Amino acid sequence: MKSIKITSLIISSLILNSCLNLRSCPEDISGKFVCKNNPNAENYLLLNKDGTFEHFYKEDSIMLKQNGTWERSNDGYCKIEFSEWNSYNENGIDFEEFGNGLFWINGKYLDMTPDGNSRSSFEKSK
Repeated sequence: MKSIKITSLIISSLILNSCLNLRSCPEDISGKFVCKNNPNAENYLLLNKDGTFEHFYKEDSIMLKQNGTWERSNDGYCKIEFSEWNSYNENGIDFEEFGNGLFWINGKYLDMTPDGNSRSSFEKSK
């Protein structure tokens, strides 16, 4: 009987956790964020307080730079949207060009996927 109660409690907790947005969502997200998925590349994102951003990527003789705007979502979820986002993170010069880009904010991370487990996530620099 005790094991049934414990199992029920665990299942209830997991269901509740999946229904709630428990991400750490700091108010100020401006600053430098670094993507470390490729040790041979310098890849960072500068989020300015005025709503502009710069995305920089350098690997060997390849140098890519992009500027645009970003804004925080007002739909209740902890995410930001970028204008004209180019994803240099996976393919460098063979980057993917998106109309807009979405990143989920999770504490010091900007994640390209809502589950927060993308290898292309950016981590806030100190």
